[in-house]
Amino acid sequence: MIALAGCSTPLMAPHAPTIPASEGQHALESSADCCTSLASLPYQPITAQQTLTLNFTPQTPVHDFGDGKSFFHAFELPRNNGPVTLSVTSPVRDGQVFAPTIMILDSAFQPIRKVSSDALTVRRPTGFSTARLGGQFSVTPGPNAQYLVIYSSDADRQASTTYESEEKAYARVRGLAEPAGPDPRAVHTATGEVTLEIASLTGSTGMAPMIGDTPAPIPEATGPRPQATAPAPAPVSNTADFDYRRMIDAALKAGDVELALDLAERAERSGHPGTRAWLADRLQAKMP
Repeated sequence: MIALAGCSTPLMAPHAPTIPASEGQHALESSADCCTSLASLPYQPITAQQTLTLNFTPQTPVHDFGDGKSFFHAFELPRNNGPVTLSVTSPVRDGQVFAPTIMILDSAFQPIRKVSSDALTVRRPTGFSTARLGGQFSVTPGPNAQYLVIYSSDADRQASTTYESEEKAYARVRGLAEPAGPDPRAVHTATGEVTLEIASLTGSTGMAPMIGDTPAPIPEATGPRPQATAPAPAPVSNTADFDYRRMIDAALKAGDVELALDLAERAERSGHPGTRAWLADRLQAKMP
């Protein structure tokens, strides 16, 4: 909200035209499968400190993953690096969004975990970003988690997402009357854009692992969040504090204040007091 406080309409910058949903679906249906198996997908190596913009277009490779034919991107996770976080963001544009499934494969190219789009969070528009789907997970690369594929299943594309419009977000933060009527719904499409950020982690961060040498389910948050008492900012005392604050800095750099606030909450709950106050100082410094 602080980021929005200094904005003037329009909230969002112009973007390139999107491919209409029907056109993208037709392109997918008419595209040939690129590969005979998961092992033959074109995997690209990625590093532990990298942010990629993935475009899913009629020029993107296509494969039938069993739960649907889809445009896809495939990666080999960084080796000998320890745990990493994977942050996935897909913006809502022109009333449509690419709803991704994230699949992890072992060294034998066998799927060991899938996270469908309904596990992602719908995030409100900010002064820098449209409404979007987003999620963040941790993974420990190794024999049990060596490859990553992002695609869209049939179930993903058959669903839709309710989101807050930019006009409503602007009215809400300005204290104006919000537009009447229900929130819009974004159709899920075969084409679109996903941002993938890979960040190295060292030590324990309190984040729930998505997958690793010992697969574990993603726990759901329950109950109300504890109220902050805004303790005085504390110096970075250990590696876990450093990782949280580095990720918060990355979120602020990307203009995702909501993610930065969520990371600060997680840091506090993981035993790192002072993170909220530290973030508040950073946000205050960014105000015009």
